[in-house]
Amino acid sequence: MFTKNFLFYIQPNVFNMSKSPVGRPAVSDANETSVRERLLLAAKKSFLEDSYEKVSTRHIATLADTSIAMIRYYFGSKEGLYQELIRTQFIPIAERLISLQNSDDVDSLESFFKVYYETMVPDQQFPLLMMRTLSLKQGPSRKYILDQIVDPMRHTIHKIIKRLQNKGKIDASLDAEMIGISMLSLAVMPMLAKSVFEYHKGENLGLEFYLDLAKHNGQILQSGLRS
Repeated sequence: MFTKNFLFYIQPNVFNMSKSPVGRPAVSDANETSVRERLLLAAKKSFLEDSYEKVSTRHIATLADTSIAMIRYYFGSKEGLYQELIRTQFIPIAERLISLQNSDDVDSLESFFKVYYETMVPDQQFPLLMMRTLSLKQGPSRKYILDQIVDPMRHTIHKIIKRLQNKGKIDASLDAEMIGISMLSLAVMPMLAKSVFEYHKGENLGLEFYLDLAKHNGQILQSGLRS
């Protein structure tokens, strides 16, 4: 579950940043960050455009204007780069959900949907990247994502639901696990089907639309879950 240890795990390693790893000449912190960030951006673009198997480290390195050796230096391998990409993408929503879980002010499911969309809408490609790995089983990091991201997220949502049940906002006799599945389904699908909704509405859908949807989904779901 999301704990302080989990937060430590997902946060970038801030220790020893002033030192270059063994075997590498000393370089400035700014240049270190620049190369690493360029690799992550290049990897994100590449993995969204093509399947994991078809994306080469050479292509990523070329796109990032660096060498393959830098991928090994920062991430160990292509899989390590892929996992770090997923991890860094997930940090913002992990932090928001943990804060929501620990808040005494949570009194509706709308809060969960609002947090989800406020975090995910600015980077709407992330759910697609996750879906490729989880549902379509593309890439070797499926277990990593399930164990280190999906399962902790599931536990946190479960805690939010139990808090609402204890407050009498949700029927305590209902299965929190099943409620969590409903919440995730309502949250994720509108982002995966964004292009379909935009086609039928005839306009681009931004954060305002998703915040309206958060309120709507929170109200209709909670109205059916009340004691």
